[in-house]
Amino acid sequence: MLDLYQLKTFFVFGKVFNFTQTANIMCITQPAVSHAINKLEASVDVKLIERNGRKFTLTKAGEELYRTCEKIFFHLEATEEFLKNIDQRSLQTVTIGTPVEFGVSVLIKQVKKFMDEHPEIHLNFNFSNTLKESFIKDEVDFIIDCKPQSFRNCEKISLFHEQYVTIASPEYVEMMKIEKTEDLNRINVLSMDLNCQWWENFLLSIPGNSIHFRKVTQITHIRGLINGALESLGVSFVPRYAVIEELKNGQLVDPFPEVKPKADTFCIYIKSEKLKIEKNRLMVAYLQTIKPSQFGEEVC
Repeated sequence: MLDLYQLKTFFVFGKVFNFTQTANIMCITQPAVSHAINKLEASVDVKLIERNGRKFTLTKAGEELYRTCEKIFFHLEATEEFLKNIDQRSLQTVTIGTPVEFGVSVLIKQVKKFMDEHPEIHLNFNFSNTLKESFIKDEVDFIIDCKPQSFRNCEKISLFHEQYVTIASPEYVEMMKIEKTEDLNRINVLSMDLNCQWWENFLLSIPGNSIHFRKVTQITHIRGLINGALESLGVSFVPRYAVIEELKNGQLVDPFPEVKPKADTFCIYIKSEKLKIEKNRLMVAYLQTIKPSQFGEEVC
């Protein structure tokens, strides 16, 4: 009979492909991880993991066993939630991962209704701009992201579009005499990266694009990009939902209102087995009812 501890060790390793990380997650030593996986391979008499230098992959047999483990441990998780729910005093927990600015500016303002309607479900939030690792390690029940993601046995559920906008202080626009998109070639641009890949959605929306950024200040946080624009450090490009109030009260303006930047799509990424768990289904269904207009965004 297969050993549950060995299966769990193999399953965790199949998520991270790293012996040290597996040991940390399992709270055991690295040699114990190797021993458990070796014992599992010996018990089934087939190789489960291929090693090529420092890179690990699962064999065909390993892939099949990993899928089976995924079902087993998700069923155990669902059973644990069910047993907890027998005692109505026990809370079920849903942990949601999102990018920092979206979580702080949008999501946190939209969940009170759900919490009021479902007092039996407790919500935790993981706001991070590096969500992939948390998803793989099952540190979150699901993530919401506008960046396309690719995970094994994962459902992708579209929510709404993310609109972008260029922003600057009125003083900076006047001082630098900004009138057309070509002016970006001579003024300071604020960007998440020095290569200005952050501005790609804007550039894709300009016919016959002739923009070549020459002065770029890197600021690796959306709130920093916004504050930089407020302080007249340059022109920024940010999600519109993050600057709705500043645009309304005139602290910031869009220097290029004729340009409609390409939008991204916020999607829920959730493992197929996790979507079968009632607490997660309820949360996902609620999130699908949220419309951009509810947080002041334009509807596409």
